[in-house]
Amino acid sequence: MEELGILLLEIGLALLLAKIFGYAMERIKQPAVIGEIFAGIILGPFILGHFFDFNFLVPAMTGDATIRLAAQEEMRNISYIGIILLLFLSGIETGVEEIKGAGKSGMITSLFDVSIAFIFGYVVGTILGYDTMRSIAIGNIFTATSVGITVRTLMDMNALHTNVGNLILTVAVLDDILGIVVLSLTLGKGSIDMLFVKVSLFFALFFIILAILHRYQRIHLHISIPRFALTIALSFCFIFSALALSLGLAAITGSFFAGLLFSMVPQRRRISEFIHQIGDVFFIPLFFVWVGASFDFNALEGVGTLILYFIPFALAGKIIGCSVGARINGFSNREAIAVGIGMMPRMEVALIVATTEISMGIWGNLAHQILAATILLVIISSLITPFALKAVYKPQK
Repeated sequence: MEELGILLLEIGLALLLAKIFGYAMERIKQPAVIGEIFAGIILGPFILGHFFDFNFLVPAMTGDATIRLAAQEEMRNISYIGIILLLFLSGIETGVEEIKGAGKSGMITSLFDVSIAFIFGYVVGTILGYDTMRSIAIGNIFTATSVGITVRTLMDMNALHTNVGNLILTVAVLDDILGIVVLSLTLGKGSIDMLFVKVSLFFALFFIILAILHRYQRIHLHISIPRFALTIALSFCFIFSALALSLGLAAITGSFFAGLLFSMVPQRRRISEFIHQIGDVFFIPLFFVWVGASFDFNALEGVGTLILYFIPFALAGKIIGCSVGARINGFSNREAIAVGIGMMPRMEVALIVATTEISMGIWGNLAHQILAATILLVIISSLITPFALKAVYKPQK
């Protein structure tokens, strides 16, 4: 019972502070996720834990440490459900039809974006003396993009539906797809041959189900069980995530592609609203609070060299990759650079990739440093993008 009491107290405080700090960030026109991370930092071992011997991650110095660790493991598992739901939502809202309609310009720009960002990340790992797997892992973090900040900025500039705005939105959709595929291919467990077989099996199953749904998507099943479609969607999200894990892939790969499948069903909007309700109110904030609580200030002592390369290369990779792709598609130099700047922000996807890699044991004793560097990248890229975009891009009236 003591373990349950600790867990309930942690959840209650996490949700309350996440909402307060998230709202505070939105009031100053910053993403709520930064506030949720700050809430986790406060609840972590270096603030609340330091003064009151209470935090999410580190066993209490007094009392039953075994109970403490058990509660923390439960908290981590509950938080991870937030990632799975977030990627499931991303898949639903991206939609198969949007991918089909992305067009040649979006495909070309996204390929340059992901490829160059990945290469920049790999180069950073090589410069820092990391092995091939860890260099690839940095490349995966660098490919992530979240354009919420950019969309808000473009709306303020009345430029969301310009050529630049449309290309940014298109590339953001495709980046999510390519990023998940790259993560699966580069960090899947097992030999190369077996990994290829497992990935092939996973995508074969995906396309078989997709073909079935495409053929029968207009059929409405009249079943009297209340909220049956919602339960099926949620169940399928977790089952597909478990399937991905069993094949040596990341759980978020399964949930994202499950979301793509459910983007084909007639109840798509209703399912999305339902998942938003349970995700936004409970599971998703808990994940970002947990990420913040994982922030190790001691890691900052040894992170100087890492962030010296990590953050500049991460920002430059996006600007160069997208700018090259946009120029090839006929955009002017200023417009191409604007697209690159608009794709700079890293948010939930970068944090999800980093924490997924940590959970896979890739980073070992470097886990805290990588998480600290990723959080700093999220904060810095979110803060500078609006100013840089407004300075570079002047939409035609």
